[in-house]
Amino acid sequence: MAESGWLGHAVRMGWFDYRRSVRAIREDTGRLVLMAGGVLLPTLLLAGLTALFVPELRGTDPEFSINRIVRGTLAMLWVFGVFMLAQRTTTAHSKPVADTFVLTTVSPRTAVIGGIVAESLRALTYALPVGLLLAIAGTYAFSSPLTLLAVPLVGSLYVASAVTAGRVLGYIAAWLVATVPFVARHKGVLGGTVVMLFFGGYFIFQVPQLPISVSPATLGVIPIGWLADLLAVGTPIGWSSTHALGGVAAVGVAIVGGGWLAERIAASLWFGEPVNVSDTDESTVSTHTRGDQRALTRAISPLSVPFVTGSTRSVAEWSLLRARREPQRLNFLLIPVFGGGSALVNMMLQGSGSLTILGPAVAVLLGWIAGAAFGLNPFGDEGAVLPATLTAVSGRAFVSGLIAPSLLFAPVVAVVTLVSALVGGYGLLSAIALTLIGCFLTVVGAALAPMIGMWFPRYSAIRIGNSDEVRPPRLIAGVLHVVLVWLPGAALVGLVAAPELVRLALSGIGYVPGFILESIANGGVLTTFASSLNDTGTTIQGLPPTAFRGGFGGLLIVAGLLVAQRAYRGALRRFETHELH
Repeated sequence: MAESGWLGHAVRMGWFDYRRSVRAIREDTGRLVLMAGGVLLPTLLLAGLTALFVPELRGTDPEFSINRIVRGTLAMLWVFGVFMLAQRTTTAHSKPVADTFVLTTVSPRTAVIGGIVAESLRALTYALPVGLLLAIAGTYAFSSPLTLLAVPLVGSLYVASAVTAGRVLGYIAAWLVATVPFVARHKGVLGGTVVMLFFGGYFIFQVPQLPISVSPATLGVIPIGWLADLLAVGTPIGWSSTHALGGVAAVGVAIVGGGWLAERIAASLWFGEPVNVSDTDESTVSTHTRGDQRALTRAISPLSVPFVTGSTRSVAEWSLLRARREPQRLNFLLIPVFGGGSALVNMMLQGSGSLTILGPAVAVLLGWIAGAAFGLNPFGDEGAVLPATLTAVSGRAFVSGLIAPSLLFAPVVAVVTLVSALVGGYGLLSAIALTLIGCFLTVVGAALAPMIGMWFPRYSAIRIGNSDEVRPPRLIAGVLHVVLVWLPGAALVGLVAAPELVRLALSGIGYVPGFILESIANGGVLTTFASSLNDTGTTIQGLPPTAFRGGFGGLLIVAGLLVAQRAYRGALRRFETHELH
């Protein structure tokens, strides 16, 4: 039973939580810069397109009407937003902040609606620049003041319904983890499978080059997409009043019905007794098994760490178990993956790229992910037991144990890269070359990660989800690892896919500084040096493709192996000389 005045309490609670989020972002400069860049860059791009095309629309009568493709595209974006918001709910908002205090002060309905209000305000803040731009551009292009009202109204309904639906799905996932032993035990694998299935299905609508692609018009039957008709009110664009009213009705049902359902699921989640995975199926384990099988080996099952023993194996198993128990700490991997994946999809959609990009992109992305997943914050991951680790484990065993889990995933990198390259149209030899490059990047990235993580550790826990003990790698460590793996990785896959382009880019080390020096030199030594640089660029550009591939590729491989060896030794020295303060 909700308390009297619960709606007002929920609004105040949501507003307070929103302000707390804003203060936290303001105090974190790196996070603020990333978020500001993620909002401003697409806004500036859209502003440029608006300035280019909107004046051409002003005063015209466009022969265009809202059709199933437009409605389906809007519905597709809504489905994507719901999925991402559901993930945020499961990982970051499955319980309210200060849940003990909140749940003994207000009703679950107030807590749920307050969370929806806060999340809606956060989403609307991100969308505000684009929304204002669309409202102003639509009003100017069609001389329709109603657009100034329609865009904020549709945007608010659109975001609120997506947040509510995301809360329902997120609470369902969290409830399954809390109450079903199988889901709790394998939540990392199940969550990764769901993500891959969703994005695989999403790409079917995004990439028309695929032989099994589906038109977004298929999703035009989803009533949420009918809000597109409401956006066209007051403009010369053709719209349907039936669809507009149907969209508003669907949003109302989604918000009201979703809020009611979210309250029921959240109450069961918050007040129910979670399962203890460590106690499940204990009776089925024989005495012989308990005596022979190590606890860590059982904990990471069905994974295992072959070929290594002793302390090295223990460190590797702990790294796997930590990643399995706290998958939130690996969220830093998703930013470059989504960025690279989005760029890849955009290139395909714009016709500037094809499936041939898939093999090289997968080789670099998967190689980097496997190398960065376990060793980018080794000291911080140890937490309170770091003093014991420094004295009980040798540096060689510790660093080797951090590298071993990454190498376990090298076969996965190899198989996925080989299949992607063959699907992209590469021949067998080229596909094998890309596969070997992916494995090579895995090895180099795995060796680099401990050294970078030891030089830039994060000891303090930050709040990711409802855990206060998650210590993801520092931003500078992640960025440095990306640069050191992606740049040579891109050059290596480029030697397979487009060697002429790599040769042209490499010749820039002579042409670019030579051009700069020529522009500022007035004769003498600078002019001679600029001419030498230009000659260097010309020499590189004139190398035969086969010789350039073999020479530059061999140089990159040898340099990568040397860097991996130096990084391994550097991590050993850092471990042996590390002092606690």
